[in-house]
Amino acid sequence: MAVDPETMEELLASAEADERSLRPLRPGEVVEGTVASISGDEVLVDLGGRSAGVLSAREASAEGISLATGERVIASVLQPEGPDGRVILSLRRARNRRQWSRMSELVKSGEVIEAPVVEANRGGLVVDVGLRGFVPLSQLATVGNLAPAGEGGAVPDALRAFVGKRLPLKVIEADARRDRLILSEKAAAQHLRKERKARAAEQLAEGDVLDGIVASVTTFGVFVDVGVADGLVHRSEITWDKGVEPTTLHKAGDPVRVKVVGIDRERQRISLSIKQLAEDPWARAVRELRLGETVQATITRVMPYGAFARIGPGIEGLVHVSEIADHRIATPDEVVHLGDAVRVRLVSIDPERRRISLSMRQAERV
Repeated sequence: MAVDPETMEELLASAEADERSLRPLRPGEVVEGTVASISGDEVLVDLGGRSAGVLSAREASAEGISLATGERVIASVLQPEGPDGRVILSLRRARNRRQWSRMSELVKSGEVIEAPVVEANRGGLVVDVGLRGFVPLSQLATVGNLAPAGEGGAVPDALRAFVGKRLPLKVIEADARRDRLILSEKAAAQHLRKERKARAAEQLAEGDVLDGIVASVTTFGVFVDVGVADGLVHRSEITWDKGVEPTTLHKAGDPVRVKVVGIDRERQRISLSIKQLAEDPWARAVRELRLGETVQATITRVMPYGAFARIGPGIEGLVHVSEIADHRIATPDEVVHLGDAVRVRLVSIDPERRRISLSMRQAERV
């Protein structure tokens, strides 16, 4: 019976296998074989056409590997030919080589991994990723501005608290020759935040009303965690009230309700508003305020040309310097100061420009 001739691919594969089996092994080379026998601490490995290999059962046990006859193993060559002509192998070295190779791939891919913290020292944290890696203080996102301890200084409690915990990390440097493996929690946090924002930009829509938690307060606004991502409430969207510093109204951890007012999918930015969930004070002002009426007010700002006074939540009017007193004054602060309670008369209301003119002088005549 005729046997089908081998394909070209099969012939090439067979030739490559023959070449590998004839080529001398090199120190550090990774090989695959089958456990032929186990005697005490000695494990004999069939390398398929080459001299037999031998490795230590004690080393395998230390690596958490349980070997049995017939099992396939991957090992690194320590010596191509030992005293008795057999190849000296190491499971640990092979594992390390694979781990370093994986770490190098993670540097290129930027993938986020998780690893347990096994030690804290003055400069950062040591983590276990199959190899010992280091997370410097500068690459920790969750300890704030913690300065490195001086020589002989104690390890900060904030660092010791991490031991035993798992951290999301990015590998930012992997140099096997220098045994240098550096990871970053900060880079991982930025990556995960970007992914969250990308998902949120697809899930959310303008007009959505959400419950969130204030994540941080800055000079330009408040960042709010709404579950799927963080969004920014710009300082101009915190409150209708012009008589207070808006960023003083909230602190980290406060529960807030927000409205989605903008989504920039390209830049993955979510704009939120707190004040738009309350009625626009100007809508109320148009309904309730009447020209010529006299009301109580509080001075909120004193300027060279006049004083601003709050006549209700979110509503301010200007008392021009000429309308502060019956007599001529050079500057408003001759008569009024921040926080003063005064009576004012509504002189004009311009809803479109959101401007109200007030008079203290005319209120005194009423």
